[in-house]
Amino acid sequence: MESGSAYLSQHVDEIFQRYLSPLAVLPKDREEAKEIAASLKRLRETEGKRSLISAVQTLDDFIAQDQPQKIAVLYEIKSLLPPRILKRLGPDERNIIDEFLNAKSMRPVLLKEMPPLILTKFTEKDKSVGKLVLVEPPLDSTNWEGEKLIRFVSSIRNTADAVAPGTAVAGGLPITADMVQSIIRDGPRATAFAFMAVVLLVVFLFRNGKTISLVLFSLVLGVVWLAGAILAFDIKINFVNFIALPITFGIGVDYGVNIFQRYRQEGSGSILKVIRDTGGAVGLCSFTTIVGYGSLLIADNQAFVSFGLLAVLGEVTCLVAAIIALPAYLSIHDKKRREQAT
Repeated sequence: MESGSAYLSQHVDEIFQRYLSPLAVLPKDREEAKEIAASLKRLRETEGKRSLISAVQTLDDFIAQDQPQKIAVLYEIKSLLPPRILKRLGPDERNIIDEFLNAKSMRPVLLKEMPPLILTKFTEKDKSVGKLVLVEPPLDSTNWEGEKLIRFVSSIRNTADAVAPGTAVAGGLPITADMVQSIIRDGPRATAFAFMAVVLLVVFLFRNGKTISLVLFSLVLGVVWLAGAILAFDIKINFVNFIALPITFGIGVDYGVNIFQRYRQEGSGSILKVIRDTGGAVGLCSFTTIVGYGSLLIADNQAFVSFGLLAVLGEVTCLVAAIIALPAYLSIHDKKRREQAT
């Protein structure tokens, strides 16, 4: 991918060498945030190089831990440096000691003293601070692959739920993962339902086995060619373009119906006349639809482009099946009938 919002987003991430839109785990309090962050870090260490977790951050990562004990160590060091020893040190060494062993340095760092850039990053809308856990994926294209993205988000949710059940995980990647899962689950159902609805409608309208089989032959052939084009051109099905599949069923069946109905009216041996009289009208009808879908191919949004491409391919395959494949079959069938009659 060398264009579109996803490409530009990755390009910006590579400039800053970090993922600028991390996932946000939203526990109820700061202690849960610490536990969840620790669990995620252990998971990253366990998985090693194959881990999909690149970084885990909480506000406490920017605050020194065990400050009272460390301050006590500083006081102990100061007590071991009496004035007579300090006098023997050079100016640079005394400046270092003064920097670390003065009253200002030897006290705990408070939350309100953190830089605004850090505090803002971990401040929620209700002004609560420190409850967020930010998780970053790798900078490569891992989050472009549906299965890996789902596994990445699921691992974070499972880890968070193990500490605090029901903890929300927010961000663009969880939303995308949920949509991909929805497509995997509901897409085939919706597509199958649309196809069955078209079949039932054809059966209800014609109530003749031969007519039904020939009309559906045109539709199924067009859909099979569309599936072949999807595989040949490696077109990825997403939450927008999969809608083109049930639409193709509804529009594509019309072409076969129009051709075959006219053929039934004209009678056997009239397929060439049908193509001359009706084929042009069917082709024009499809062409106007293709123009409408084709306008999406120049859109900036890649989801619209993929929808337009899939819809155009569906139109072309169903049109070719209706005005070339179906008439060719009917022509061969008529020829065989004439030969049998003689």
